[in-house]
Amino acid sequence: MRPLVPLIALGALAACSPPPAQKPAEPAAKAAPAPQAPSTADAGDYVMDLSHTSVNFRLSHIGLSNYTARFTRMDGKLAFDPANPAAQSVTATIDAHSLQTNYPDPAKLDFDAQVEKQFLEADKFPTITFASTKVEPTGPRTATITGDLTLHGVTRPITLEATYNGGYKAGQMDPAGARVGFSAHGAFNRSDFGIAYGLPAPGTTLGVGDRIDVAIETEFTKK
Repeated sequence: MRPLVPLIALGALAACSPPPAQKPAEPAAKAAPAPQAPSTADAGDYVMDLSHTSVNFRLSHIGLSNYTARFTRMDGKLAFDPANPAAQSVTATIDAHSLQTNYPDPAKLDFDAQVEKQFLEADKFPTITFASTKVEPTGPRTATITGDLTLHGVTRPITLEATYNGGYKAGQMDPAGARVGFSAHGAFNRSDFGIAYGLPAPGTTLGVGDRIDVAIETEFTKK
């Protein structure tokens, strides 16, 4: 039994000894901020570059997913003034017959044409327009843009949250001349514009949602 005494004593000493100092954890490396495009473009009147513009929208489908579609034909003009953002203005026109839903079997069902007819009544209201009425800067490259949206023959104000992504002066790099780019998003209720087809009954999600979320990516150029 004697050999157990020294072992018990050693165990007690080990239990009472302070734990070895632990090496402090190194702080996590911070991700490098994403580079921003420069802002060297001159003030002036710019036109939309359709090859670098997209207008996507989404709305609820029976409460299970957000159905996403887009328009493919549009044009626009921008009065650009980086020194006085509040003085800027933008207008845009969308062809209501340019809806694209990516329906998987268009030979079986022309779903684009069906939506254009049932929801947009595109033959009666062939264009969708937006004209800004106020630009309020909210940061070095952000602003809220209030404007009049005309959709389905009804004109109402909506607000977009916009980000100026940067711009370049005219030069040999770009044959189109000077170029600026923006991202924007906003939302509105289609029922406010008289588009009630397929709305869910009150208290249900069985239908096509009222709220439409819009996401815009666009570039404008100036010779």
